Amino acid sequence: MKAFLENALNLTDNMKAIKCLSLLVFVLVTSCQNVEEIEEPENLLSKSEMKDLVYDMVLLDAAAVVNEEKLNELNIEILQFLSQKYGIDSTDLKQNILYYNLRFDENSEIFEQAKDSIKRLDKVYDSISKIRDSLRRLEKKRKDSIIKIEAIPESKRVLKYKVKDSI
Repeated sequence: MKAFLENALNLTDNMKAIKCLSLLVFVLVTSCQNVEEIEEPENLLSKSEMKDLVYDMVLLDAAAVVNEEKLNELNIEILQFLSQKYGIDSTDLKQNILYYNLRFDENSEIFEQAKDSIKRLDKVYDSISKIRDSLRRLEKKRKDSIIKIEAIPESKRVLKYKVKDSI
């Protein structure tokens, strides 16, 4: 009897596995449909323009996150700005994004190029920040030196050059 129950349990486990496998196959078969190709938009942006557009989108999104008030103050609408810059309307913009999204290799290349451009910009910004920091330190040293000199009484200051009296 014990062996029968063990076989029945194994059979039940096997049945569960078969049901799960059947369900998985059914889902895969029904979900694998042909992805309908989207037509090339009338105002198709080149890959280079699309890379620039993605780059601008990332920068504008970052600007909105960091200081949305400034964008509002400057009256910058992101979608309107991009549409004007690239000479397309919002529908063309959406169609271009969809068109390239369905072309995985091209889309990956576009995003990699945009990412590289952002990394280069980040390096430039870091360099500028380091230079500014160095200039601030030098200015602080200069001011500190002036303060130290001014703290010394005039009678104790040593002058390197004596001014000759012309009289």
